[in-house]
Amino acid sequence: MKSLFLSATEKTRLINAPSTSPTAALLSAMQARVNQRALSPSFSDKSATTEWWHHAAEYLTDAALIHAVRPNDKVNAWLHEAVMGIVRRPVADWAGPRFRGYGGGDMVGSLETGHLAWAISIAYDLSQDLYSESEKAEIFTALREKGQIPCRRYLDRSDFFHNWNCVLYAGYTVSSAILGDEKALHYAASWLPLAADHFQKDGSYGESLQYANYAAYSLMLAHEALLRYRPTMKTTFEPYGRIVNWASTAFFFRKALAGWSLMDWPRSANFGDGAAIFRPSGDLLVHIAARAKAEKPVQAGLATWLFNSLYFPANEPGPHDLASFGMVNGFGFLSVIMLADAAKPISPKEANLPTTTSFSGGDAFIRSSWDASTILATRMPAEPRHASAHLHGDINSFILVHNKQRLLVDPGHSCYRDITHELEASTSTHNTCTFEVPATSTSPARVINQRGGINRPIKMVNGVQQGAAPIDLGGKRLIVSRVGNVSVIGADAAQLYGAPMKSYARFFIQCGENALFIVDKIESEVPVKTTWNFLLNNQDGTLDFEMNRPVSLIARKGDAGVKIFNYGKANLNGPVYALVHDAYHPLPAQRGEGKPGSGMLMRWTEQTASTSRTVVNALAIDSHGAILGWESKTENNEYTLSSKDRNQNWTLTMTEIGSYSINDTVTGQSYTLGSNAEGVWGLYANVTAVKKKK
Repeated sequence: MKSLFLSATEKTRLINAPSTSPTAALLSAMQARVNQRALSPSFSDKSATTEWWHHAAEYLTDAALIHAVRPNDKVNAWLHEAVMGIVRRPVADWAGPRFRGYGGGDMVGSLETGHLAWAISIAYDLSQDLYSESEKAEIFTALREKGQIPCRRYLDRSDFFHNWNCVLYAGYTVSSAILGDEKALHYAASWLPLAADHFQKDGSYGESLQYANYAAYSLMLAHEALLRYRPTMKTTFEPYGRIVNWASTAFFFRKALAGWSLMDWPRSANFGDGAAIFRPSGDLLVHIAARAKAEKPVQAGLATWLFNSLYFPANEPGPHDLASFGMVNGFGFLSVIMLADAAKPISPKEANLPTTTSFSGGDAFIRSSWDASTILATRMPAEPRHASAHLHGDINSFILVHNKQRLLVDPGHSCYRDITHELEASTSTHNTCTFEVPATSTSPARVINQRGGINRPIKMVNGVQQGAAPIDLGGKRLIVSRVGNVSVIGADAAQLYGAPMKSYARFFIQCGENALFIVDKIESEVPVKTTWNFLLNNQDGTLDFEMNRPVSLIARKGDAGVKIFNYGKANLNGPVYALVHDAYHPLPAQRGEGKPGSGMLMRWTEQTASTSRTVVNALAIDSHGAILGWESKTENNEYTLSSKDRNQNWTLTMTEIGSYSINDTVTGQSYTLGSNAEGVWGLYANVTAVKKKK
């Protein structure tokens, strides 16, 4: 049978690829890691830190592609033994680790089942000549009984939208294509729109950026299998092809990272359960770059730009056992096969992506330009979510980056079975507010954190699975706007906390690249004390900070610094030795899991409880030396951030009618932030400039 995932044309192109081509660089890098793995007497080599389920797909598909185009006896023998070894494992092993809970009987697939189904399918497809007829029969029987059918059982039972559906859908579809099961493929094609409906209409996703990639990577494998099996099949890349808009905007920079192999690691906004060293999977990017050229030329170009920016040089030192489960992403077999078909790269600037923007999944961003030295990423209430899981209590939280240094960060996440996981998802460890109802004579004090959400159901309608309407988890978006040199993001998160909170409206007002006002309007039915949490990044132990109680602190890291002034009549406490994680790992105490003190958590807590107040936090952001020249003061509802060295002076004034005046007293330009009678907020440049200060 002909290979499904490597056509004769593609194989010839790979074999004849010029040695200096990007494709050849990827292929050589893949061959090097496959040759190294083949030296191991067991399936898992010494470099692997995960259990075998969690690297099976990348190990098998890498080796199978090398066998197809650059075979050698050592790799061939290793691959044959690995495939047959997994095929002959009992059903309980195909069910995944013990914590998945399989106890006998008809096995309902898990994530590991989906991965093994597509891994064995693709490995066999690319290395069919290695197996005898009896072995081929064994492979097909195992794929059907331990892979395809358990994946289908899961899909038939799934009753809500989350990433598992896409993973098990991929396992089912890819194995059905290799088995040549026409009836199953008809079902798979009918399920494709439901899988795509896990994504927001703008290509973002209701769980997190990391899990968006995991779901989209799985959906991509299923889509590829269908397109390769039926080349005339009419499909669409809506909406998951738009994920590159979000990924491009969320990408911060690449540079070395303490504790990891020597290479330039990517950093991205990592709200929810997400890796700080996130990049989209290479195969997903190349799939969009090659397949979506006609339907989505801008997204195809962005995908190529992302791949070129994130995956070269190709001979990365690893780790190479964390990619297929989306923990630390890499490139795989499809990147090598399809890169030559990719669209020409289009940068975010060339694509005219907005520099102040938000996505319906909840992430929002401010840059003064695509070359800006300061990046602000914030977490807003999402629009109704198509999928929801892996969420943190992070609404109105933010990440602050300057000069390729993450100064204020999201804690990220580690092993889900760590006792600390609940803490790292808590509101109290994010750059947002928590509230306390003080104790009374009849009740103890109560701390109010943001609450978790609900899932969007999948319902059975006339024997067909259909999605219920997307779900609203609460909170209200107020504004995302840029006018001139001022950008504003605003949202009210009170609904996420519940009673007694009536309002927690937070406005991020960024003025140029160096001045940021964070305005919090807080109202409650009973008096509460507010705590402002600020999580400073000390991942590499180089953070330098100084507290100037009670109002301010300064923190510097590398060639970047931030001064924070809190005007809330609060006490400054800290540091609390917090955890900042680089990336998820399914096992505890692994590389990427932050140690106590990798984050320094600073907290301002109000001295007295109140039912209403508006509090301004003023943040200056600049280089290591220049940050010392920034000052802030307040008088009569006017708040100032200024630096004589930078020749900048910004003022924020709160008016009696609830609006805000923002003035650049150096240029004379002023702006107004306010709402109309219907409660709709807007940002406007004033026609008459304020008088310049001498």
